[in-house]
Amino acid sequence: MIMVTFSTLQLPLLPSSSLSSIKTIDNSAHRSSQNHENACPRDPQMCHFDRFDHVNDVQNPSQFIEKYREMVVLQNGQFFSNTALAPVLKACSKIKSLHAGKQIHAQAIKFSLSFDVYVQTSLMSMYSSCDQYETALKLFDQMPNRNVVTWTALMDLYLNWDQPRRAVAVFCKMLRTGIRPDHFSIVSALAASARLGILNFGRWIHGYIIKDGVELSVFIGTALVDMYCKGGSIDEAILVFDLLSKKSIQTWNSMIHGFSVHGRVIEALELFTKMETEEQIYPNEITFVGLLSGCSHKGLVEEGKAYFDKMQKKYRIGPTIKHYGCMVDLLGRAGLIVEAFEMVKKMPIPPNAIILGSLLSACRSQNNLVVAERVSKMIGEIEEESLKNGDTSHYVIMSNIYSRAGLKDKMAKARMKIGKKPKGVSVIERGSEVHEFAVGDASHPNWGEIKLKLNEIMEKIGRKDWEEGNFVNIHSEKVATAFGLLKINNPSPVKIVKNLRICEDCHEVLKLISGVYDRELVVRDCTRFHRFRSGHCSCKDYW
Repeated sequence: MIMVTFSTLQLPLLPSSSLSSIKTIDNSAHRSSQNHENACPRDPQMCHFDRFDHVNDVQNPSQFIEKYREMVVLQNGQFFSNTALAPVLKACSKIKSLHAGKQIHAQAIKFSLSFDVYVQTSLMSMYSSCDQYETALKLFDQMPNRNVVTWTALMDLYLNWDQPRRAVAVFCKMLRTGIRPDHFSIVSALAASARLGILNFGRWIHGYIIKDGVELSVFIGTALVDMYCKGGSIDEAILVFDLLSKKSIQTWNSMIHGFSVHGRVIEALELFTKMETEEQIYPNEITFVGLLSGCSHKGLVEEGKAYFDKMQKKYRIGPTIKHYGCMVDLLGRAGLIVEAFEMVKKMPIPPNAIILGSLLSACRSQNNLVVAERVSKMIGEIEEESLKNGDTSHYVIMSNIYSRAGLKDKMAKARMKIGKKPKGVSVIERGSEVHEFAVGDASHPNWGEIKLKLNEIMEKIGRKDWEEGNFVNIHSEKVATAFGLLKINNPSPVKIVKNLRICEDCHEVLKLISGVYDRELVVRDCTRFHRFRSGHCSCKDYW
């Protein structure tokens, strides 16, 4: 099924054939951002409310809201301007105070400001931050006038709602209405592109930035680095990173994480050393998540332990659930099952299903039935709401472990508890089109060609267990690969984004395809990138 087509907007594409073209950006070009606020109200008592961004600097939004209530009393019910309501609504957004936000919404109606573009946009953001997405969408639909801030708020709504495809569609629709994007809308569009892993759309936005002379600020630069990393083009990310005259900690984190998920872990560690020693930038907890995950992917146990220790002793950063998750994964992958289990037991934070599932997978790899049963029991004791979407994948793992151990009765009991598995979905770009494939979905207009190509592929790579015409349960990345070989010309790589972890069978099949067809295949699964070339994968079969 085709998800998004953005070719009709006729925006400039950054030539993918020449990475050096990125260097044409003029860092000195500066275009002042549009000011969307009105002038300060004449009443000096209200002046500290007039700027929408003022609340960004308020450490305690609750106090800001309380001051607003005091001003309401002082004004004795007199008229409030739109610039008075907007910042306090933003304070409500920051602390997700739906009750206070609804009260201000009522005041906006009272003062006939409910159809003011600034107030409506602020209300949209408030309802969105409080997970009241349908209410926010109704406000947008009712707005007689919309500016770039309004459209950006709608994009951010869909990003918060985990619907990046719709955020991309909103950006395209905004451009068709003739509204020029600002820095914030560009960053939101790049964030949507990064989440989806659609590289061509991100390049398309980059081309717009260059042609329109948009300043390469640290915010846009960081968003570009993140987009290129997550879109599978680490080399373009490096070029943008090197071009930035100013870099925030977020910029460094994006590049470190990018190196890690692409398997270029040594470069991630070297970049951290440069950041730490030469640039003297203080790392944060996200920095160490990138470093530890990289060590896990590469099997660098001692290095991972050293960074985990440095994080706490040198930088006084307390480990979060993500840091412990990386460490348990690192130890488990390295076969240190007992040490990983001891860390789980000693964690000051209760382990979640993700950490325990990672350890359980390691137990399967190492055939450690004793620890596996103890971990499985811990997963079962986690409250139901903690298990994401009622995920019962741990029973699948346990059934496999019992099968290997020859414990047929226990295997049967485990299989009886297996619920509905998450649906695997793969996405692939072809020019300005984005195509989606799912298990059991035969709705794609090229399905007939894809089936023939799949049969050809399985024959060429020597899969004797393949039954011709057996397409019901074939994994989505295999289907996406067949489509890519059909529609994407060599030497362009076939790039696929998978929502789940790539399985061992698909991993092996893609290695064979890359060798037999002499094609580069790039797969971004839920944990990292796999770059298949000449029958080998960049992960070196360690993922």
